[in-house]
Amino acid sequence: MKRMLKKLTIIALICIFTAGFAFARGDSEGTKKGLKEMSIFLAYPKEDYPVDGTILGDWTEKQTGVRLKWEFIVGDLKQKLGLMIAGGNYPDFINARNEMRRMYDSGALIPLDDLIEQYGTNAKKFYGKRLSMLEQEDGKIYWFPQLFPYTDRVQRTGEAHGLYIQKAVLKENGWPIPESVEAAMDMLIKYAKKYPEINGHKTYAFTALTYDWRRFPLYNAPSIMTGHPNDGEANVDWVDGKWVATQFFDTPGAYKIYKIYNEVYREGLYDPESFVMDYDQYLAKLSTGSILAFYDQAWQFEKVQKLLKKQGQDRWWVPLPIVMEGYKEEYEGPLQPQTSEGVGISVDCKDPVAAFKYLDFLCSEDAQIKRQWGFEGKDYLIDENGYFYRTQEMLDQWDDSKWLNNVFGQTYWINLCGFDHASVFSDGKNAVSSVNQPSIFYNKLLDTEKEVLTAYGKKTWYDFFRGPDMRRAVYFPVWTIKIPTGSDIDIFHEKRLEVWKKYVPLLIMAKNDEEYDKLWKEYTNTLSKLPNKKEHAQFYQDQIDERIKKAGGYQTIQ
Repeated sequence: MKRMLKKLTIIALICIFTAGFAFARGDSEGTKKGLKEMSIFLAYPKEDYPVDGTILGDWTEKQTGVRLKWEFIVGDLKQKLGLMIAGGNYPDFINARNEMRRMYDSGALIPLDDLIEQYGTNAKKFYGKRLSMLEQEDGKIYWFPQLFPYTDRVQRTGEAHGLYIQKAVLKENGWPIPESVEAAMDMLIKYAKKYPEINGHKTYAFTALTYDWRRFPLYNAPSIMTGHPNDGEANVDWVDGKWVATQFFDTPGAYKIYKIYNEVYREGLYDPESFVMDYDQYLAKLSTGSILAFYDQAWQFEKVQKLLKKQGQDRWWVPLPIVMEGYKEEYEGPLQPQTSEGVGISVDCKDPVAAFKYLDFLCSEDAQIKRQWGFEGKDYLIDENGYFYRTQEMLDQWDDSKWLNNVFGQTYWINLCGFDHASVFSDGKNAVSSVNQPSIFYNKLLDTEKEVLTAYGKKTWYDFFRGPDMRRAVYFPVWTIKIPTGSDIDIFHEKRLEVWKKYVPLLIMAKNDEEYDKLWKEYTNTLSKLPNKKEHAQFYQDQIDERIKKAGGYQTIQ
């Protein structure tokens, strides 16, 4: 009886899903205007697409003759995709975020190779010699990435990530760049003891986000703080003329960084709530201005950072390229071909040619300029040297998120076939994203930001960091390598995560050195007994080697 009820529940859920999806297909307003309507599932939470359309959407419809019927993720993505696969009813386009491999494995996507050959004028120009990086095991291409480098030049004004230290701390100490994490912690501890309370809240020298998939500020610390870029799941080092992947979760570097955190904790200055806070609580705590430092990626706390800057206090954070003693800083990586995420055409699409032509149009430089800059004369101007710029009125409008999303419509296409925002257009002058255009950056700086840059003699936040090792471009980053769901490697990955979640908080909260070393031994012994530990490391090495092969081999980077 229970089995029958379970089966009926699944059938009911599938019916609800397919009925809802059929409703999304049913609107024929576009066909009345001579447009071909095509459905898309986008695995990002967004507001319903405006009924009256948007500036960008209307222009795209006019250029392509296609109107998209949008469906966005609500609730759990894996459950949603499971229902989609079980029902066997797919939209014309699927963007499943980092679950594209699952859609490929389920047979939901069509290969694009013949379409690329016949109709992919823009796609072939965009992806160029790196088109082979998009191939799956069968040698065919099933989706276009949501972001991919356009040309090889990097132009950034902001940092990707860093060790963030509060401006007030740096200012009081004479604007230093601490030589190491150890030196930075000493400075932070002294400041926290001098000012035990800030804005009515207890001062903490350090915190780290550990919640759900956002755990990487703590999880990746042994990699980042030993001088590696954001590869995610492995350290990748240049050894004897090759890129070599190794695990970092039980290394001397991991022992050292958690021991440093433990020393801060024993001073009573490491935020104990970091192990239980969810994401919203993390942002709320940062907004108090009582957290002196942390490691994170800029996009995670951007709203809080902007809020604190506008308040006129010095309680916001400056990104600095600091690693532990004995290691060389390499925070910045090359532009990231995010091949694990993207958009593909489903097996249910009735007109794959029209669908592909739509994607190919999105790959065009003209479409990218419209998405990122808008329309010349209305949203941006071009100076006598060919550089794009905006007037203050234009800047204000593009800073208005409500206008940008609901009137212009940028957010709806931002995850589809995009040029990497730190790329430069083919003219060699203009940044793909306006935030990386020097003139835009300078005009938007607040006085509090100018004070910091002037004190350090820098023009942008990116100038604090060493440039990327471009030899990494043939594989980077490792975190885009997707482990096959349910595989032995995947099982090891999950079990390792369970061990990490149990022991790392205990290590950081250890009462003394003796207890720390005892816990470390337990931690590493437990990890060593997990099956497929060596296979896990070899999996990433094999995938890196395969990427390098597809990119043309080591001879292209020597």
